[in-house]
Amino acid sequence: MSTFHRLLLSLPFGVLFLFSSTACVEYPNCKNDEHCAEKGEVCVANLCKKCRDNSQCGEGQECSGNVCSYRIGYCNDSRPCPGSQKCRSNECGPECLGNEECGSNQFCDEGSCAVKPECGVNADRESCDEGYDCQGGRCVRQMVNCSPSDPIYFDFDRYNVKRTEKPKLEEVAECLRGANAARATLAGHTDEEGDTSYNLALGERRASAIYDFLVRLGVKSSLLNTISYGEDRPAVDRSGRQPKNRRVEFEAR
Repeated sequence: MSTFHRLLLSLPFGVLFLFSSTACVEYPNCKNDEHCAEKGEVCVANLCKKCRDNSQCGEGQECSGNVCSYRIGYCNDSRPCPGSQKCRSNECGPECLGNEECGSNQFCDEGSCAVKPECGVNADRESCDEGYDCQGGRCVRQMVNCSPSDPIYFDFDRYNVKRTEKPKLEEVAECLRGANAARATLAGHTDEEGDTSYNLALGERRASAIYDFLVRLGVKSSLLNTISYGEDRPAVDRSGRQPKNRRVEFEAR
């Protein structure tokens, strides 16, 4: 009997078992954590794995499928948040929670920093200077709707501008030449005499006559456009040759 065999026979049974079991296990197989320690792993179901539970993972990581991975939303100095999100206490969150987290010319709008409007809510001032209105966060110059107190009337089946109507148009022209004049639509109307197509054409001629008159008085053509309703929108219904239906009205646009 060799010296080696005599030594084996002299060892306690438990030591022999441990020696034999360790010598027969090869990575990634294992019977306990010691078999995986050299790789920094643990034994899970007789196989070496990165983790068994979260205790084997680092800060901000969790064990999933025996692999350590960073949990969603975790952040630190070397692991920044995506996009414009901000890291607070190692958790990614909105860019801002209040106006104090935004720049001097910004406010916190539902978690994102946005440029302050010129006026209104979240602006440095709620209202605009005199002559301006706050519309959608911007100061917009107030526009003046220029129109005569009464429509411009015409004789039956005519579209020339009557002498009695010219003072109305001269007053409107002065308003339209102002800096804040709003655009206007010149709407031509007729009475019920004649067929539909004829009255539509007559209404357009009446609107065009007013357009030409105002332009000759120095009104910018870009402020005006024309439309004809013919007999479809009478001022007085079922009236035949009603003088008040033969007219041009100013519509703001």
